[in-house]
Amino acid sequence: MVSASGTDLAAKAETKAPLLERLGVLYFRRLSAALPRVAAADAVSVLNAEERRHLSVVVRGAVIRACLAGALSAALAAGAEVLAERLFGAEHASFDAAARYWALVGGVTIVASVAEILFLYWDSLRAVHQLSRAAGLDPFATEASGDGAAVATALARAALELPNPTERVFGVDPRREASKVKLAIASLLYKVKVSVTNFAVKVLVRRIAGRALVRTWLPFVAVPGTAAWNGIVCWIVLREAKIRVMGPSAARELVGAIFDQGIAPSAEGRLALVRAVASSIVRTEDLHPNLHAVLVEVLRRVDDPLPEGIDDSRVFLDVLSRLPPAEQRMALQVLHAAAIIDGRFTSAEKRLLREAQAACGRAPDVKPAERLRRAFVVGAGSLDEQIRALL
Repeated sequence: MVSASGTDLAAKAETKAPLLERLGVLYFRRLSAALPRVAAADAVSVLNAEERRHLSVVVRGAVIRACLAGALSAALAAGAEVLAERLFGAEHASFDAAARYWALVGGVTIVASVAEILFLYWDSLRAVHQLSRAAGLDPFATEASGDGAAVATALARAALELPNPTERVFGVDPRREASKVKLAIASLLYKVKVSVTNFAVKVLVRRIAGRALVRTWLPFVAVPGTAAWNGIVCWIVLREAKIRVMGPSAARELVGAIFDQGIAPSAEGRLALVRAVASSIVRTEDLHPNLHAVLVEVLRRVDDPLPEGIDDSRVFLDVLSRLPPAEQRMALQVLHAAAIIDGRFTSAEKRLLREAQAACGRAPDVKPAERLRRAFVVGAGSLDEQIRALL
């Protein structure tokens, strides 16, 4: 059995956080300490017109800076390559010439790349902090708040593109049904992302341009490609950060609305609500901080000891089929909330939702979940009304 009450809900994992994550949280703390406190007039998950405008300004500025940083870094590396060819020749007739050539090109490229990465990390952290304040969230408004520290950690991970934790939480293993081969391929593709793009563009330029033009301008092909890639990645990072800013507030709103319907679920029904969130985590193969927030909110309302295998989606579907209609409806509502709270609605989550609806004797329909996801992502509010209206 696994306990789901008391200090367990606030306890942090014993594994030491990565250095970059700790530095990111420390930087957030220092930024917050130097600025006045901020708080939203409404729920953080609700974005009014002024907050949306401010968020757009933050994102646009960060994307432009990321593009410029990538262009400058690539231009310096390309310039070094052109200069090295003029000084030492392109054919490297001697070992000494080749050594000098690569010393110049490699030295400038390494220094420019390191400077670019450091700037992007720093500026991403700064932009994410600005974004959280624009949405009305100050994770360090209450120093002793475990929730605030968890949000700060999640934002630091988003800003620094660190993966979410993979360890078990409350008996839930995010990688329970994950394919090891798929994980390895995803990691490899992530590491070669921009290199493959620039290589493909260079091959294309070689085919369509003349030799003289290629010799002069080919090194600079990476400039627009790197700038564009940096801008895309920056936009994705800030979108994810916004999702994480709104997540805990949305989790409280959604779970509170589900439990505040005058239904007193049985012991099996209460565990089914936990199983719904755990199954969603397992199907996404990722412990997103917003999913963790939903899990914690459910566990705060379910005091029952958790049995082994609480994250087995097959057991969840079997239990769900035996529950009375009112409890089935609550479990499906929790499953909807868990499916959309990370801002995505993957094919695996859609499949789980359809299987759960079929287990309840309902016609599979994922459109309401997609509408709920869109409302959450744009900060439209009224999530409590929408989740109650489901089913």
